[in-house]
Amino acid sequence: EVAMSTPQAPPRATNASGRQTRLLLIWTAERLFAERGIDAVSLREVSAAAGMRMAGAVAYHFGGKDGLIEAIVAERMGRIDELRRPMLAAIAREGRVLDVRAATEVALRPGVRLIGESGYFFRFLAQLDRLPQALERLQDSDAFRSTGEMTALQDEAAARIVPAPLVAHRRRLATQLVLGALADTEARGGDVDEVLVSDLVDCVVGLYTAPSSQSTSGRFRTPGALR
Repeated sequence: EVAMSTPQAPPRATNASGRQTRLLLIWTAERLFAERGIDAVSLREVSAAAGMRMAGAVAYHFGGKDGLIEAIVAERMGRIDELRRPMLAAIAREGRVLDVRAATEVALRPGVRLIGESGYFFRFLAQLDRLPQALERLQDSDAFRSTGEMTALQDEAAARIVPAPLVAHRRRLATQLVLGALADTEARGGDVDEVLVSDLVDCVVGLYTAPSSQSTSGRFRTPGALR
């Protein structure tokens, strides 16, 4: 009579190997998406560039392109959130969460501090910013939660200064400015100049708080004028 052995749990090395495979696919996709654009890269190309024998490796690990994009953001934003939380707690203690400059510093500086070890992330985000539908799906996930919270604080603070209908428009301009600046800095090797970072904060604050002209004020009430 043959004794039946009790099934054993997979060794920890299997889990570690799975984690390494996921990370390899994430970093490979981040680079390809940043270099060529998200729509221009297929999941098969990501698998091949990562050296995977299985063409469906991305689908197996992430379900599809949306899941892969969310995984890239979640992997990078975790570290950014670690840096952001104490900064947000500090301005909360100081009663400055609705100060535009304070909120902008907290929104911007954690990402800046990681340039140099950010891979292709900000160049990837610059590509992602061109796909509003993909961004909307991400906003419904946890990947961009802290960024959404900081954006809401900036919006609320700015709405005290400029007409509310203009705030979303200015946020869009600020996002394009910041992503362009960080992507360019990342591409140049991540050499961050504090003067330039401070000036970038100044520019974002200026976008949010600059008084609107009579010409703009006379038009922002027009339905669809700022779409």
